[in-house]
Amino acid sequence: MSLNPDALQAFLTIYEQGSFTRASEILGLTQSALSQKIARLESYLETTLFIRKTDGLELTSAGLKLLPYSKQLLHTEAEFLQGFHSSQDEIRGVLRLGSYSSILRSILIPTLSPFMRKHHNASIEFTSYEMDQLAQALKTGKVDVIVTDFFPTQPGCEEQEIGKEEYVLIESARHTQLPDVYLDHGPNDYATEAFFKFQGNHETLRRGFMGDVYGILDGVAQGLGRAVMSRHLIENDKRFKIIKTKKRFFKPVVLIYFRQSYYSKLQKEVLELLRQQTHL
Repeated sequence: MSLNPDALQAFLTIYEQGSFTRASEILGLTQSALSQKIARLESYLETTLFIRKTDGLELTSAGLKLLPYSKQLLHTEAEFLQGFHSSQDEIRGVLRLGSYSSILRSILIPTLSPFMRKHHNASIEFTSYEMDQLAQALKTGKVDVIVTDFFPTQPGCEEQEIGKEEYVLIESARHTQLPDVYLDHGPNDYATEAFFKFQGNHETLRRGFMGDVYGILDGVAQGLGRAVMSRHLIENDKRFKIIKTKKRFFKPVVLIYFRQSYYSKLQKEVLELLRQQTHL
């Protein structure tokens, strides 16, 4: 016996829909038939793939291992069938890219837009995450590729630094700042803390939360506080002044994806564009 593509499709659909009920409707199966299909797959693998909770389903550690394999196998089959009668040179399919807001809108979308206009049968789906959510999004299969500012050392992944982002301290050029307030995305955004620790300042800072990087920019422009910000986002923007600090502070821009035995043409092209044309 080998891994049945139908069983893998059932497994993947249950994961994507979050329930056996919705998955059975999409697959056109009874819940009993779908449950039996998963039971046979679990029996073959000698493990449990799903944990049933009151608020839905969760993958076990074995399910998390099976997820990228299932996606790769089914993606390869779908790409073959889709392109069987089309030109071998045509690039098609879907790639899901996750990153953090300061890079996604200002760097990644502009870098990949010319490619998307040229290859209209290919689709890149962009999703913005908080930094601490990106590794989990990749691990659980919500995205195919992530771009972060750290190396998560996730097993089975390729990690490559594709640039460096300089961070600077800014304030409004027009308004008087609220005293000693520093603006971040939210409680789990530690960019400001890391910046000041690098400067040798370990004091507890008064923080304000603005939702995302563009909320931070609006808040600083209105005098609601200072912020640590990517230089490329505020260069030549007359709303802001850069405050001189002791040391220049850089963070890496890291491209991460699961290592695979096969990469589609879309994956190859997008990964190469990100490696070669991400200018920071």
